Amino acid sequence: MEKGAFCMPLTKQETFKAKLQRHDRLAIPTLLRWRYKMEPGELLRVTVKTLEPESYGEEEFLAKTAVDGRLTVPKLTMKILERDGEKSLAGAIFEVTISPAGNPNDTMPPSEANPSESTEAKLLDKIKETRKNL
Repeated sequence: MEKGAFCMPLTKQETFKAKLQRHDRLAIPTLLRWRYKMEPGELLRVTVKTLEPESYGEEEFLAKTAVDGRLTVPKLTMKILERDGEKSLAGAIFEVTISPAGNPNDTMPPSEANPSESTEAKLLDKIKETRKNL
């Protein structure tokens, strides 16, 4: 088999289970990172759902992958998931779904949002140029 024959960029949703680590971090499994050649700093759309019996639904946010392949769950998202100030989710198991942040299957924004689209396109171009220079 050729080297990298099964490697491809993340183009679809992937779901896995992960334990919440210190500082509200979740580790992306190594095999997923290898399969999709995930780079540090890659922007992902992340959906998390606790597997606790008193589950409060799921939350979605954008996150960048760290150098060590982890994602940090925003503090506001953690507060929403905890719902109860006394209930801590430290060490809880989460069902995590990751997908590319700019998924083409997403619905198109309304037509009045076109100026922001050009701003997003410019920012994405700058990010791509910066990656090439690194």
